[in-house]
Amino acid sequence: MLTLFCVQKVISQNQDSLSSHLILFYEFNGNGNNSISDNNHLKLKSLPGNYYFKWITGRDEKDSTAVVFDGNAQGLKTQMDISPQNLPELTYTAWVYGRPEGFLFGSTLPVNDEKKFTSRSIQISKGALICGFNKLDSLGKPYFASLRSSALKKDKWNFIAMTANANDSTVRLYVNDEYYESKPVVFTKKSNYLIIGNTQNSPYNRAFKGQVDEIRVYNKALSSDELSSISGISFTDAQKRMKRNETVQKILLAGLIVFLFVSVIYMIVVLIVEKRYKPIKNVKSTSFSGSSRNAHIDSENDDANRLASECVEEAFDTWEPVSTENGQVFRSPTKRKHFKTTYRALNKAKSYKPTDTEVINRMNDLGGLLNKLSKRKFYGNWFLAILSLIFPVVYFLLAKNNLDTKGTIGAVVMFLPTVAYILSNFAPNYVVANRKHNSGGVFGKIIAFIMGAAASAVAVDYYTEKTWSDGSKTTEYDTGSNALQLVIWVILIIAAIVLSMVLVVLAATIAFFRNYVFYV
Repeated sequence: MLTLFCVQKVISQNQDSLSSHLILFYEFNGNGNNSISDNNHLKLKSLPGNYYFKWITGRDEKDSTAVVFDGNAQGLKTQMDISPQNLPELTYTAWVYGRPEGFLFGSTLPVNDEKKFTSRSIQISKGALICGFNKLDSLGKPYFASLRSSALKKDKWNFIAMTANANDSTVRLYVNDEYYESKPVVFTKKSNYLIIGNTQNSPYNRAFKGQVDEIRVYNKALSSDELSSISGISFTDAQKRMKRNETVQKILLAGLIVFLFVSVIYMIVVLIVEKRYKPIKNVKSTSFSGSSRNAHIDSENDDANRLASECVEEAFDTWEPVSTENGQVFRSPTKRKHFKTTYRALNKAKSYKPTDTEVINRMNDLGGLLNKLSKRKFYGNWFLAILSLIFPVVYFLLAKNNLDTKGTIGAVVMFLPTVAYILSNFAPNYVVANRKHNSGGVFGKIIAFIMGAAASAVAVDYYTEKTWSDGSKTTEYDTGSNALQLVIWVILIIAAIVLSMVLVVLAATIAFFRNYVFYV
C-alpha cells in the first residue's frame, strides 16, 4: 500500500512538473481553443481558400475530438514566437493517424531566410517524420541536414514528438517507440511564429493532409522519461539501440581509418625492403695446383660449388613446369612460395662462397629472372585515382586557413584512400600475369561509363530547322533543353566524384590483399 502511494505521488509530481512547462495544448474537443491560456486559439472555421478541415472521432473514440486537414489549408497561425531567443528549449508532441503528408508544425520564417530551415519544423513525407535543419561545416558555413524516422504505422494512431534545445544544439525525434538524435544543430536567431498544418519556410506547398489529435507545445526540451509519461510509450530500448549503432559506426569508421593507415605504412615498408637478389660479380675461379695445400683448397672449392649448385637446383625443381623440349623441362616461378624458396636458396648458396663460373652464372640467371618477375609496377587506374583526389584537394584548398588540429587530421585522412589505392596497385609482374580478372579495370570502367554518359549529355544539341517560303532556312535552338542537359552533366560529374571515393576504398582493400598478402 505504501509502495503504491509512493508511485502515485511520483507520477503526480512528474505531471505537475510537465504542466508548468506546457504552453499550448489543443485537445480539439469540438474547438481549437488553447486549454492552457486564453490566447493562441486556433480559428477552426471553414473559410474558403484558407482553412479546410473537418471534425472526426479522436483517440478517445469520441466524436469531434480530432481534426482532419485536407491538404489545402494555409495553416493555422499562432502568435507564439518559437525562435531560440524566446524559447531556448522547445518540445512538440501530437498524435497522427496512419501516414499523413505535409508540415504539421511549421514556421513563418521566409523561404529564403536563414538557409530556409529553422530546425523547429516537422513534416511527414512518404510515411516518415522529417525534421530539417542546418549544421556547420569545418569552414563555419551552414549546410542542410535532416533527421528521418522509419515509416509510421498504417491505420493506427502514431505518437510523434520533437525536442529542440539551443543550449546544447540538439534536435531529437520520437516516433512511437523509435528515437533519433542529431547535434550540433544551428538554430535561426530570427523571430518566427508557429504555424499548425503548414509552413512558410519551404519553397514547396506542403500543407498538412491527415488526421491529428492532442497537439502539445512545451517550453522545455522534455526528456524521454517525461515523453513516456505523456504517451505511455517507453523509449529506453530505442535510445540504447541508437547509441549501440553509433558506437558500431564509430568503431567501423575508426577501424577503416586504422586499416588504411597501417596498410599504407606496411606497403611502403614492403616496397623499400622487399627481397631482391644481388648478383655475384668479379669472382675468379681458383687455379688447380699439384701441391697438397692447393689440393685441399681445390677440394673445399669443389664442395662449395657442389653445395651451392644443389641448393639452387632444388629450388628450381619446385617451379611450375611450362614446357618440354628435347627432354629438357622449362620451368617458371608462378607462385609466391617459388620466389620465397628460391631467394632463400640463393642466399644459402651465396654463403658457401662458390667459385665456379657456371654455378655463379646459374645463380645470377635465376636471381635475375626472379627480380624481373617480382618487380612491381602500377596496374591500377590512374584516372580513378586522380578523380578520387578532387574532393579532398578542393576541401583542403577551401579550408586550409580555417583548419584546427582536428580539421587538419580529418583533411589528411581524406587522402588516405587514394594513397592506399595507388600503393596497393603496385603489383609484382608474375602476380598480374597469373590473373584472369582485374578489379581495378572493372572499377575504372564504371567511372568511365558515368563520365561517358556525362559527355553525351552535353554533346546533344536540341534545335528546330525551319524552311521559309522564299527557300531560306533558319535554325532555332532549344536553350531550355540544353540547360537541362547541362544540369544532368553536372549531376553525373558529381556522382562520378563521390562514387570514385567509395570505389578507391574498395579497390584498395582488394588490391592490398591480392598484391601484398596473398599474392594472387
